[in-house]
Amino acid sequence: MDKNELTPEESFSIINKAISNFKINYKESAKTFLLWGWILMLASLSNFFILKILYSQEAYGQMGLFSLANWSVFALVGFVLMFFLERKTNRTKKVYSHLETYFKNLWTVAASSFFIATILCFKLEINPPPIMLLIAGIATTTSGLLIKFRPLTIGGTSFFVFSIASTFVSNEYIALVVAASIICGYLIPGYYLKSAKE
Repeated sequence: MDKNELTPEESFSIINKAISNFKINYKESAKTFLLWGWILMLASLSNFFILKILYSQEAYGQMGLFSLANWSVFALVGFVLMFFLERKTNRTKKVYSHLETYFKNLWTVAASSFFIATILCFKLEINPPPIMLLIAGIATTTSGLLIKFRPLTIGGTSFFVFSIASTFVSNEYIALVVAASIICGYLIPGYYLKSAKE
């Protein structure tokens, strides 16, 4: 037997150490979930108030445009803040893992899916929240399962529940369902990740 060949137990131990190391690194980036959680919750709440005002003025034709503009502004702010957060984190980070590359790719694909889904929803004239929450659920649940962090897995699963629930709510109140899903899916797990490192 070659001396460089690992036993199955040694291989399993190395994999578990890699996941454990990534979990520690990932706890340090709880700021990402908290950043997007707060940005998206504020976007949801402001969208709710915008729609309330437009409903009261019976300006139904302008709802889609104002809603898109609202979400676009908050997304742009989120991406700018994320850029600076990533830059700061990368300056101080000394160790990178394959799992981190996987996560970066997972969330890049999720972000692309959000963008494409937005275009499709407007083209097909369907309400975006059920689709957006489904995509968020897939990415968040996968993240939680991969790092074996139960609050993140549960938060991701809650997006599926809210995705279905949002189909039963009128357009006027759907933004509140989205805000609740962001609290359960991003903010609560984000604060658990943050406190887990202390």
